[in-house]
Amino acid sequence: MSIFTEGVILKRKKTDRTRVLMIVNPRSGRRKPFLSAGKIADLFANRNMEVGIYFTSLDYNADYLVNEHGEEAEIVACCGGDGTISDIIKGMMKGGVQKPLGYIPAGTTNDLARSLGMQTNMMKSAKTIVYGRPRPLDVGSFDDDYFIYIASFGAFTEVSYATPQKAKNLFGRLAYLFNAFRYMNKISSHHVKVNADTRMVEGDYIFGAVTNSKSVAGIFKFDDDMVDFNDGLYEVLLIKKPKKKLEVIGILLSMLNKSYKNENITLFRASEVDFIMDEELDWAVDGECMHGGRRVHIKNNKHAVNIIMRNRRLSARKRRERAKQIAKAKKAAAKQNS
Repeated sequence: MSIFTEGVILKRKKTDRTRVLMIVNPRSGRRKPFLSAGKIADLFANRNMEVGIYFTSLDYNADYLVNEHGEEAEIVACCGGDGTISDIIKGMMKGGVQKPLGYIPAGTTNDLARSLGMQTNMMKSAKTIVYGRPRPLDVGSFDDDYFIYIASFGAFTEVSYATPQKAKNLFGRLAYLFNAFRYMNKISSHHVKVNADTRMVEGDYIFGAVTNSKSVAGIFKFDDDMVDFNDGLYEVLLIKKPKKKLEVIGILLSMLNKSYKNENITLFRASEVDFIMDEELDWAVDGECMHGGRRVHIKNNKHAVNIIMRNRRLSARKRRERAKQIAKAKKAAAKQNS
């Protein structure tokens, strides 16, 4: 049965309403989605939208809900954290749901939203879904599964999926850093061959990641001009085993400072990567633990989904500066032609 006839519905009397499937994770980020869902749905309803609301649970996770009800809506809206939006995109990819995706970030770190330059205020994000426009977003394949912003193995990988939800809610990004130092004495290396479409490397690595994010749990950060979310390429980061364990702290500080000039760090871009390992390893895929075999294939699916973004407007000052630049260029061209 359709969610728009059986579920929690908010609508108004106007005709031609836009149907919105709103999937809410009530456990994300200090329960903010649970407390704000009603206000957000009412905002949609007041803007000529018919809203069907579903809360995720152990029995009904986000990828199941979007698979089950996504085709009934014209817009899929996610209200939750990085894990929730990741699950929804996985469901859309597996089920072939090709609908614009709205995102209301309500998690602990909101890495994807921050990387995309999205609003982190929930009500402002909801307005973006109403007034924004869809833009393409790359989605990664991890063997037969999918991910949005990171797949990683080795040191610090456990930090992502082993940090308790209560700690994340209480301490935010600091929870990841606290847990990172907890795992310092457990660091070990793994011999890995990496065959990418742009280069091949081999060595003993304590950490490896394929990422499409400017920030990962607040620990690893990339320059803004380095990451493009719809260019069909990923950043591949590999960290070799240092000779002294104390050097790991130097590596961690280098990444926090967005500095990659370290003899133990390899960083390059690729659209397709094969990892061949001497042993089976657990990976952290968008913050969740996933078992990987001795060979893992990762591929960038360019422009796989469309995410609704703000219509960016230039400020009055920037418009004046742009007009001056154009006038100056015209004047120079006229002078050259005379």
